[in-house]
Amino acid sequence: MEISQEDQPLVTIVIPTYNRFGFVQQAIASVITQTYNHWELIIVDDGSEDGTAGAIISMNDSRIKLLGMKHSGNIASLRNAGVKAGSGEWLAFLDSDDLWVPGKLEIQLQTLFKEEKSWGYGGFELMNSEREKIPNKLGIYRPLSGWIIKELLTNEASVNIGTLILKRLLFEEAGGFNEDAELLYREDYELVIRIALRAEALAIPDILVRVREHYGRSTNAFEYGNERTAAVYEYFIRTRPEKKLAKIARRRMAGELTEAAVKRIRQRKYSQAANRLWKAFINGDHWRHLLSALRRGFSSSLQSGYRSNQTS
Repeated sequence: MEISQEDQPLVTIVIPTYNRFGFVQQAIASVITQTYNHWELIIVDDGSEDGTAGAIISMNDSRIKLLGMKHSGNIASLRNAGVKAGSGEWLAFLDSDDLWVPGKLEIQLQTLFKEEKSWGYGGFELMNSEREKIPNKLGIYRPLSGWIIKELLTNEASVNIGTLILKRLLFEEAGGFNEDAELLYREDYELVIRIALRAEALAIPDILVRVREHYGRSTNAFEYGNERTAAVYEYFIRTRPEKKLAKIARRRMAGELTEAAVKRIRQRKYSQAANRLWKAFINGDHWRHLLSALRRGFSSSLQSGYRSNQTS
């Protein structure tokens, strides 16, 4: 099966953005320089106020469409809107502060068509605001193919949204991105889990995307990441998976809730911390981890109180 070279775009690319004037222009440039060019780019602007819309319109490229939205901050709804506005048989995603390598689409499409798979992902590296490579704090990328649901639940496999490519039909069958606010900034992980339940993955060992680590990065801007990750596992458990997978998800959820309790203790929100610790306990978190959370939380809280008294 050959990659389509017809005028009709084969791939719909979705970039959600909000007040990222400089970065989004670089992201768009990394799409334009792709070695495979039968694509359409849907840029979903979440009510930017920094001139983003005008800059995109001035590009005057028929393959690039701007979809203006009222500001919501819900990246899942932005991505869903972008998918709906496009027509490509395949879907790909890029965050507005990240960059694709030039051969990203061609490498993935050729391999997916050859192996007759309906979704895939690849490697990524971190860079700073000046586009200089920095150490990957997320660990070593492992290109795991096949039925990888277990590896996704345990984080042995990691799918960066900028490397994800899948058939529109599979996306629709999975239900698209979950727009529940509980999953904000974890909606991509939750979607990939649902996709992995339906089809085998094809992993590419190559670096496909450069992820920009900077102060304004969305994943650095929210406070309760552990609770959002716990919500991913809770949604998965609701699908009534096989017992082995449900057990893994419960343990992972419990561990995230225990870590969430540490932050709540440090904030002296003790009833909220107790709620999360109880839920972690009944879902199987180990007592050593629970005790460690209590020790770390109260130690930090006491130190904070001591510093406050010293300066008052």
